[in-house]
Amino acid sequence: MKTTNPMITVVIPSRATNIALLHQIFHCLEKQSLKSFDVVVVCDREFKWEEREFFQKEFKDIKLDLSFYSNKNSDFLPHSKWGASYVRNFWIDHAKGEYIQLFDDDNVIEEDYLEVAYSFHEKFKKWYWKEVFITPTLMWRDTNKIQNQWFSWYKYRQARPQVHFLEDKEEYAEIKMFSWNWIFWKKEIMQSVHYDEEFARIAEDLDFVYSIREKWYPILVFRDLKVHHFERDKTILEEAWIWNENSAFQKIKNIFLWWKKHANFHEKAILLLRSTWWICIWLSVKACLYAWKDKMKIIWGLWKWYLKWWKIFLNLK
Repeated sequence: MKTTNPMITVVIPSRATNIALLHQIFHCLEKQSLKSFDVVVVCDREFKWEEREFFQKEFKDIKLDLSFYSNKNSDFLPHSKWGASYVRNFWIDHAKGEYIQLFDDDNVIEEDYLEVAYSFHEKFKKWYWKEVFITPTLMWRDTNKIQNQWFSWYKYRQARPQVHFLEDKEEYAEIKMFSWNWIFWKKEIMQSVHYDEEFARIAEDLDFVYSIREKWYPILVFRDLKVHHFERDKTILEEAWIWNENSAFQKIKNIFLWWKKHANFHEKAILLLRSTWWICIWLSVKACLYAWKDKMKIIWGLWKWYLKWWKIFLNLK
């Protein structure tokens, strides 16, 4: 497969605590057939100075243009809320490459991944007569099981996105939303969107893509572009994103933020009059069944934000 030599910045948001995972994705990147890229690991926690020295020694043999950044060795804003959205926005604005490719630190990719992603971008940009966003099929660990091919639309009655899967004969499809990382795009387009730092817990990704869609940029998922995701096993509450009070608070906050930012009148009515209170009840039941130590704190986190948003709604603020 022949390509020109685009400059790509590979961005990996990471807690930088699992060295084995970082070695895994770095070795995948070392083997890439396309060589014109740099790699940036951006962390939303402080690096101690001894950690920086450890990273320099640990990865000294990695043959990559590799950089680690945190608020200890970059110009992160001192009063930032941090989180995944902030670290992504930081390198959207500071990336050296003309293109950006996002990965997670628990990913494994094929040796031609960057070359194929760039090739798809150039091909479909001509087909659509505009810039496009490229996303892969997500595979479950080292199996042939498809974990996700992203989302078709947002179901307001359930306040969750509808999972999309390619038909048997489809090699690609246009989608409306995706979650997590794994997107390839042109940097200048990304800088006009950014992640909304009020969202968290995957909702920031859904909101980001919806914002792209509002600018009429196609988002495409491909069968022949794959990322193997070595996600750890999660508890039932972690899968529901309510494992403690703060996550429960953010879960309900995300739903109302989405309502405020994206829903039309009919969708707002569904979400406010039916979906939100029912979701709070259902998640409270889950907390009662599966939470041991922080049961009441989780339930309070759910209802605190629900009541706050109803107060805002009734006061028309």
